[in-house]
Amino acid sequence: MTVSIIQVSEYTCERCGYKWINRVNGVDGPLPQRCAKCKKRNWNRNRISHREIGLRRRVKSFETIYFNQALYWWRDNTISWPNGLTERFLNLHPSPTVKELEQVVYNPPEGYAIRINSQNQYTRRGWIRHPNKPGKLKYDEEGYKRLLKQGIQKRCEIMEAIIDSRLRIGIGSG
Repeated sequence: MTVSIIQVSEYTCERCGYKWINRVNGVDGPLPQRCAKCKKRNWNRNRISHREIGLRRRVKSFETIYFNQALYWWRDNTISWPNGLTERFLNLHPSPTVKELEQVVYNPPEGYAIRINSQNQYTRRGWIRHPNKPGKLKYDEEGYKRLLKQGIQKRCEIMEAIIDSRLRIGIGSG
């Protein structure tokens, strides 16, 4: 009696959890384009929550927002976002978690009048919190530029720290 060991690839749908093997004429077939049960094209990708989609969109827009801020301040070259940092951060494998994305988005320096995003990047530009009157705003161009630079630096440091920690433990980027 002859015993043979047969190895086959088993596929699992990330959407519905269905498991199947893809055999064509007795041999492994190509990578399936759709789930065999639910027929979804993105059967092999993790589901991304709406919260994560929104946070990723905001992180992606930082480069544009800060570029526009620099143009407004009379072409101030000291306000700059490092090239490629956003792409390196968002293309990490595995993707940044919601908690890591929130660290980047929701950590502005103290004193900002408002959080800067794509919807409010032009409103109240130059306004910061009044140091002596809680709840009041004060127009201070230099203070605003200083806070803007601190915000850029802080966000860049957080993103670099996350990238470095991933590379240090050997996960790498994809």
